Amino acid sequence: MEVNKNKTPKPNPRLNSNFLSVLIFWWVNLFMGVGAKKDLEVTDLYDVMPGDNSEELGLKLQREWHNQIAKCKKDGNKRKKIKPSLTKALVRTFGLKFLLVGFLAFLEECVFKIGQPLCLGQLVHYFGSENETISTTEAYLYATGLVLGSVLYTMTHHPYFFSCQHTGMRIRVAACSLVYKKCLLLSQKALGQTTIGQMVNIMSNDVNRYDLSVNYLHYLWVGPLQTIISMVILLHVIGPSCLVGLAVLILFVPLQSWMGKVFSKLRLETAKRTDERIRTMNEIISAMRVIKMYTWEKPFAKLISKCRRKEINVIKRTNHFRALNMSLFFTSSKLIIFLTFLVFIFTGNHLTAEKVFVTVSLFNNIRIIMTSFFPGAITMAAEARVSTKRIENFLLLDEIEKNAQAKVHPALSDCLVELNQLTVKWPAAGEKEDNTLTNISFTIRPGQVFAIVGQVGSGKSSLLNVLLGELSPSTGTCRVAGKIAYASQESWIFSGTVRQNILCGLEYDLKRYKKVIKACALDKDFSLFPNGDQTAVGERGVSLSGGQKARVNLARSLYVDADIYLMDDPLSAVDTHVGRHLFDKAINGYLRDKIRVLVTHQLQYLKDVDQILILKAGRVEAMGSYKEISNSGLDIAKTIEDEEPELEADNLTRSFSECDIDGSISRCGSISNSIRQRVGSVTSRSSVKEKKEEKPTFAEESRSSGSVSPKVYWEYFRSGGSCLSLFTMTVTCIITQVLFSGSDYWLTLWTNAEELRATHSNVTENSTYIPVTENGLFNVTSGTEETAVFSGAWWKNPDTYTGVYVFTILIICVFIFSFIRTIHYFMMCMISSINLHNRMFQSVIRTPLLFFDQNPVGRVLNRFAKDIGSVDEMLPSAFFDVITIALTAVGILFLVGLVNPWLLLPILFLSIVFVNLRQFYLKTARDVKRLEATTRSPVFTHLSSSLVGLTTLRAHRCEVIFQTIFDECQDVHTSAWYMFLSTTRWFGIWLDWICVIYVGCVTYACLALRDSMTGSEAGLAISSAMALTGMFQWGVRQSAEVENQMTSVERVIDYSKLPSEAPLDSAPGKKPTDTWPLSGAIQFDGMSLRYIEADQPVLKSITCLIRANEKIGIVGRTGAGKSSLIAALFRLAEPDGHIIIDGIDSKSIGLHDLRSKIAIIPQDPVLFSGSLRKNLDPFGLHS
Repeated sequence: MEVNKNKTPKPNPRLNSNFLSVLIFWWVNLFMGVGAKKDLEVTDLYDVMPGDNSEELGLKLQREWHNQIAKCKKDGNKRKKIKPSLTKALVRTFGLKFLLVGFLAFLEECVFKIGQPLCLGQLVHYFGSENETISTTEAYLYATGLVLGSVLYTMTHHPYFFSCQHTGMRIRVAACSLVYKKCLLLSQKALGQTTIGQMVNIMSNDVNRYDLSVNYLHYLWVGPLQTIISMVILLHVIGPSCLVGLAVLILFVPLQSWMGKVFSKLRLETAKRTDERIRTMNEIISAMRVIKMYTWEKPFAKLISKCRRKEINVIKRTNHFRALNMSLFFTSSKLIIFLTFLVFIFTGNHLTAEKVFVTVSLFNNIRIIMTSFFPGAITMAAEARVSTKRIENFLLLDEIEKNAQAKVHPALSDCLVELNQLTVKWPAAGEKEDNTLTNISFTIRPGQVFAIVGQVGSGKSSLLNVLLGELSPSTGTCRVAGKIAYASQESWIFSGTVRQNILCGLEYDLKRYKKVIKACALDKDFSLFPNGDQTAVGERGVSLSGGQKARVNLARSLYVDADIYLMDDPLSAVDTHVGRHLFDKAINGYLRDKIRVLVTHQLQYLKDVDQILILKAGRVEAMGSYKEISNSGLDIAKTIEDEEPELEADNLTRSFSECDIDGSISRCGSISNSIRQRVGSVTSRSSVKEKKEEKPTFAEESRSSGSVSPKVYWEYFRSGGSCLSLFTMTVTCIITQVLFSGSDYWLTLWTNAEELRATHSNVTENSTYIPVTENGLFNVTSGTEETAVFSGAWWKNPDTYTGVYVFTILIICVFIFSFIRTIHYFMMCMISSINLHNRMFQSVIRTPLLFFDQNPVGRVLNRFAKDIGSVDEMLPSAFFDVITIALTAVGILFLVGLVNPWLLLPILFLSIVFVNLRQFYLKTARDVKRLEATTRSPVFTHLSSSLVGLTTLRAHRCEVIFQTIFDECQDVHTSAWYMFLSTTRWFGIWLDWICVIYVGCVTYACLALRDSMTGSEAGLAISSAMALTGMFQWGVRQSAEVENQMTSVERVIDYSKLPSEAPLDSAPGKKPTDTWPLSGAIQFDGMSLRYIEADQPVLKSITCLIRANEKIGIVGRTGAGKSSLIAALFRLAEPDGHIIIDGIDSKSIGLHDLRSKIAIIPQDPVLFSGSLRKNLDPFGLHS
C-alpha cells in the first residue's frame, strides 16, 4: 500500500524554462549533473508535468470511451453489430496536439533535407572544370546554406521526436489507467474469460506499442509529399530516367505494406503465446509453496518450456521476415541508383559528379522515408491496431451491475437484507446445468446474527456473492439496504504494513482502531511483532501465520463503519479459543447492533445466533433458530456429513483448550515428555520481543549501479552460440560492409571515368558520342585517343561495360551476404533469449521459498514479461543497428581518407568529444533506465493484488482509493520515463550540434582545398560527412540505448544466479529405497529453524519422538510455529539439527526423495485455471 516514496517531488525545471532552453533541452543539464555525481534514486526524479498525471489522462480517455459506447448504443437501434472504437477515443483525446507536431516533420523532411542536396550539387559543380557560372562568393553561400540546413534540421528533428514520444507516453498512461478501472469493474463472467497474465501482458507489452507507433505516423503523409517534391527536382536534373528509380521505390512500398500485415499477424500470434506463458508463470509463482511440497518443479518446467516453445516458433518466423526486410532495405539504395543511372546512360546521357551526388542524396532521402519510415509506420500502426483491438475487447467485457441502493447509507434501524424467491446461476454454468441457488427467501434486520451452514458446494459463498452484488439473480429479488463490509473466505493480504492492510486506505481513527484490534485478538500479536502494527508483510501475507492473516482480514471488515457485515467462514483458520474470542468479542460484541451474516462450519457457535439457514445443493433445507431446527428433529451435524471429520477435530481441539496444556498434555495423546518440555520454546517469541529492530523497510527490488559489465555482453552473445558461430557472424558482417563500401567507391570511379570520357569527346574533333552500339553499350569512336586518356589499370578507369557488370555483381553480393548476416544474427539473438529465459526459470523455480516471501508476484512477473520481451524484440534490433552503423562508419572513414587524409583530422578530435560525452551521458542514462524498470514493477504488483482482493475492494467501495494508488504508481513511473526521454533527446541534440560543426569543417575545408580535388571527390567527402555525422550520432545514441536495454539482460542474468535449494535427487549411494518410509517414525533432534540467517530462530532446539502409527496434534496460538514445523519437515527452509525419518536424516537425501514421501493438505488452497479434472490431475498422470 506504500506506493510513492517520493512524497514531495520537486517540480520539473522545464516548467520555468524559456523557449530556447526547451528547444535545445538546456533544462536537462541540471539533472545530468546530479546523475554524474551520484547514483540516482527515486527521490531525485521530478514531479510529473501538468497534464501527464495518470488520473487526469485516464479520466479524459474514459470520457471519450464512454462517448463512443453511448454513440454505439444510440446508433445500435438503426444498424447492427456496431462496436465502440477505442481508436476513435484515442484520436479525439490526443489527436489535435499530435497533428500540430506534424508541421515540424514537414519542415525537416520537405524543406531542409531537400535544400541540402541542391546546395551540394552547386558546390560540386563549382569544383568542376567546366564551371563558369558560380563564383567563389556564391560557393561559400551554398556551403553556408548546406550547413544551415543541418542546423535547422537539428532544431526541428529532436523537438519533433520528443513530442511524439511524449504523446505516446500519455496514450500509454491513459490506456493503463482505463484498463485498471475496467479491472475493478469486471463481472464474475468476465473474470472467467480473462486471466491476470493477460492483463499483465496488456499493461506490459500491448500498451508499449503506443510508445513506438506514434513516432512515425506523420511519415505516412510526409513521405509521399517529399517523394513528389524530390521527383520534380530530379526530372529537372536527370530527366525521365529518375522515374525508373521511382518505380523501383514504389514497388518497395506494397512489399513493405505486405510485410507490415505479416508482422501484424505475427505480433498478434506472439501476444497470444506470451499471454499464455505469463498466465502460467503467474500461477506458478503464486502456487510455488504447493509446487515445491508436491514435487511439481519438473512437470511445471515442462509446461513452461512448451509455452515458451510456441512463443519462440512465432518469433522465429518473425525473424526470418525481418532478415529479408532488412536485407532488401540495405540493398535498395544501390539497386535504385544503379537502375536509374543505367537508363540515364543508355538514353544517350553522360554522368557528371553534380548529377550523381544530387540524385544519390535525394534518392537516399526518399529511400529512408519510403522504405523505412513509411512502411515502419504502417507496420507499427498495424501492431498498435492489434494491441488497441485487444485492449478494446478487454474494455468491452461484462461489468458488474452497479447497485444504486448500495450507495445509500440509511439509518441503522432502516437497514435490511431481504431475499424473495431468489434463483441464481453462475455465469460460467451452461444452460443445462442446475441452478447455483434456487428459491431462497429470508429477511435479516439490525441486531441479528444470521448463520449459513451446509456442505461444501452447497452455495454458501454464492449466496454472499449475491448480497455483495457480484452475482445477479436469474429470478426473484434481492434487496440490500445499508453499507456492506465483507470478510472473505481466503484472507487477502497485500504488500504493506499490517496497519495498512487493516485500514485499506481509510482514515486512521485511533479509538476505533484500538477497539477493532482488541476485538480481533491482534493486540498480543502486535506486541510480538518486531515493529508492532508497522511490521511489513509481503504479498499474500507472507510472514503471517494462517490465523493471523484471517484475523487481519476480519479486522479490515470490522474497521469499516458499515451496517451489514458479511463474513465467509472467518473462524476456520484460527484456534478454538481464539475463535470463541472472535465470536464473543467481535461478531457478538463489537458488531452487536449490526446485521451480521456468518457462513461457518463451526457448529458450536450456532446456539448463539438468531437464525440458521441450512443449504443443500443450493436449496433451503431448513431455516430457523437453533432451538426450532433441533425441535423439528433435523440433525444439523448430519446435514453436513462431509464436514464431520473437521467437527471431530474441532471437538478434539476444544478438549485440548479446556484442559491444562502444560499439566495434562500427556493425557491428551501419546506425546513424549520431551514435547511437553519444549512447548514453551515453540510458543514463546521472547527472542523476537527482545530484539530491537529498525523501522520496517520493504524489500526493494535489486538494482545494479554503474555501467553494464562486459561480462553481461559476453554472456548474452555466448548464450546464442559457440565461438565458431560468433566468428562466422563477424566475418559475414565484415564482408557485407566491404562489398557495400566497395560499391560506393566503384560508383565514384565509374563517374570519374564517364566524366573524363565525356570531356574528351567534347574536345576531340572526330569523336562523336554514340548513344548505343550494337552490343548495347557505349563507346568513344576514337580508339587511339581513348587509350591515351585512359591509360592505367582497368579498375581505375573502367569503361561502361565494366562499370555496369561490376556494379551488378557488387549489388547481388551485398544482398546475399546481407541476408546471411541478418538471419544468422537474429537466430543467435533468439537462441540467446531462449537460453537466458530457461536459465532464469530454472533458477527461480529452484530458489528457496524465502525468495517468493520477500518478492511480490508483480516483481517476478516483470522479469518474465517486460525484461524477456525486451530481450526477445527490442534489444536485437538496437544491437543490429549499432553493429551495422559501426561498420558503415568505418567504411565511410576509409573512403574519406582515400579522398584526402586531412579530412580525417576533425574526426579524430570529434571522436574524443563523442566518447567523453557518451561517458557523461551513460552515467545518468543507466540509472534513469534502471529506475524506469524498478518503478514499473509496482504497477504490476498493485494490479495483481487488486485482482486477488477484488471482491473485498468492491464490497468496501475502495475502488477509488486503489485507483488513486495505481495512478500514483503510474506517476512515479511516468516521471522516470519522462526523464529517460528527455536525457535521450539531450544526448541526441548535443551530438547533432557536434556533427553540424563537422559538416561545416569538411565543407569549408573542401572549398579551401579546391585545387587538389575533383568534383567527384568533393561530393564524396561532403556527402560522406553528412551521412557519417547523422549516422554516427544515431549509432552513438543506439549504443547508449543498447546499454539501457542490456539492463534487461542484466536483470534476467541476476535472476539466473539466485541461491538454490539443496539438490532434488539424492547423491549416489544415499537414495532411499522405494518402500521408504516403512513405518513413518519421526525424530526431532535439537532441531531449530530460522527463515533468514541473520534473524532469531522461530523454532528452538525441538527434541521429540513421534512413533509409527501415532496421530499427533500440534497445538499453539497463531504465530507459535506450527506451520514452521511443517516447513522444517519439508525443508522449505533448511533446519539446524536433525529430523530423522525411519532412520534416515532428512538432510542427507534429495528434496524430491523427501517431499514425494510426505503428503500434505496445504493451509492455503491453490487452484489452477482450467477444468476441475485438471486441478485434480494437473499433468494427466491418472486415467
